[in-house]
Amino acid sequence: FKHEQCDPSLPEAVPGEETSVLGCRCSSFRQQCTNGLHTAAMHGGTASIQNTRIERCGQRGVEGKYCLHFHKLSDCPTCLFKNNVVENSQQRGIIVHSTHS
Repeated sequence: FKHEQCDPSLPEAVPGEETSVLGCRCSSFRQQCTNGLHTAAMHGGTASIQNTRIERCGQRGVEGKYCLHFHKLSDCPTCLFKNNVVENSQQRGIIVHSTHS
C-alpha cells in the first residue's frame, strides 16, 4: 500500500461521507489515505475476472476506488466475477453498480 497525505480543499463526493472522487480528502477521522490496486470496467464493454487472488487493493478515503468494480455496464450477459479472493483490502472488495446479466 501507498500512504498519501490528505487534502482538506478537495470537494466532498457525497455530503456527509467525507470522501472525494478527486483524491484523498481529510475528514474528522482521517489524516491520510491508504492506496492500493483498483480495477474498473465502466460505461459499456465487457469484463470477466475469474480464479484470481487480489491482495492489498482498494483506496480508503477515495470515493469509487474498489478492488473489483463493474460500474454502469448496463446489460452485460458476459460480465462475470467468479471464484475470486480479495485479501487485505481497503474499503470494499467487490462492487457491482448498474450492471445486469
